[in-house]
Amino acid sequence: MWNMKSLDQHFRQITRPAFEHYGFAHGDLVAQWAAIVGDDVAALCSPERLAWPRGRDKKQRQTEGATLTVRADQGAGLALSYQVIAIMERINAFFGYHAVANLKIVQRARSGRSPVAGRKVAKPTPDIIESVQQKTDAVQDSELKEALVRLGSAALANAEVRSKTPQ
Repeated sequence: MWNMKSLDQHFRQITRPAFEHYGFAHGDLVAQWAAIVGDDVAALCSPERLAWPRGRDKKQRQTEGATLTVRADQGAGLALSYQVIAIMERINAFFGYHAVANLKIVQRARSGRSPVAGRKVAKPTPDIIESVQQKTDAVQDSELKEALVRLGSAALANAEVRSKTPQ
């Protein structure tokens, strides 16, 4: 009998540490950003960090609300500043409580928004491919295993290139 599980279940478990590092208890705000704030606002900005007040118990922090930092495309900050209240209302409605008390807009180029001209695609090294293959040994389905190896190798190669590139 097959032991089928939702990919979403594994994805949440894998990405939880990264989301928690930036203050997001789970990735729903990031994953559903366009649905929460609307396509027009999502085209201009993306959530970057959710900072909760420090030194208080969880219940008190939730009543005070957090500061959400959004990264806006250059030149979009002024337009977004006129929509701050509406954006916070939509986010709080999504959470079902007063989660966001302040919205901080930071104007910087957003990663992954527009491809850089002449950007090279990183090729995975044999070491990276071998490492990913070892990690996917438990996968029984050969097609799925091949796809995971390609995906993992490409992601690790790109991460390696980005870590070496000065910003």
